[in-house]
Order: sequence, then structure tokens, then C-alpha cells
Amino acid sequence: MDKFGTIGVLLLAIFLGWYASSLSDDLEAAEKDNKALIGMVEGRDETISALKGAADADQRATEQQLLIEQQKRAKADAENRTLREALEHSDCSNQRLPDPAIDILR
Repeated sequence: MDKFGTIGVLLLAIFLGWYASSLSDDLEAAEKDNKALIGMVEGRDETISALKGAADADQRATEQQLLIEQQKRAKADAENRTLREALEHSDCSNQRLPDPAIDILR
């Protein structure tokens, strides 16, 4: 029985060595996959940051455009108001409007 016990222990040691080697290979593969995933996540983080920056720039441009449009509307309203006041105090209500006045109305 000593012979069989020694052979059994030897076979068990070989099996455990093979199993440890297999686990080590699995661990290395998992670490490699983990590094690849970390690289992908970092790349996505950079992309997300770039997209957020672009969205912020787009929002600022939109706000600037709205401000310009508001200023143009205010100027047009002031011109229309000035034209109305000038026409109300004028005796030309039965006459054709001058060309510059027509241009402003357009």
C-alpha cells in the first residue's frame, strides 16, 4: 500500500500542478482582457468629454445667435416705431410712401 499511496500522492501533486498552471493561464488571460477593457473605457471617457465640450460650444453658439436675433428684432421694432410716428405726424397719409420707407418695411 505504500507503493500505491506514493503513486497516489505523486499523481495528486501532478494534477494539482497542472490545475495551478491552468488557473495561472486563466488569470493572465483575464488580466489581458481587463487591460483591454480599461483601454476601451478610457477611450470612451475621452470621447464623452469631447462630445460634452462640443455640446457646450454648440449651446454657447446658439445663445449668441439668439442674442443677435433679439438685437435685430429690437432694432427693427425701433425702426418701425420711428416710421409710424413720422407717418402719424405727417400730412402724407394719402401719398405714396418714399422708397426708403418701403425698404425699411420690407
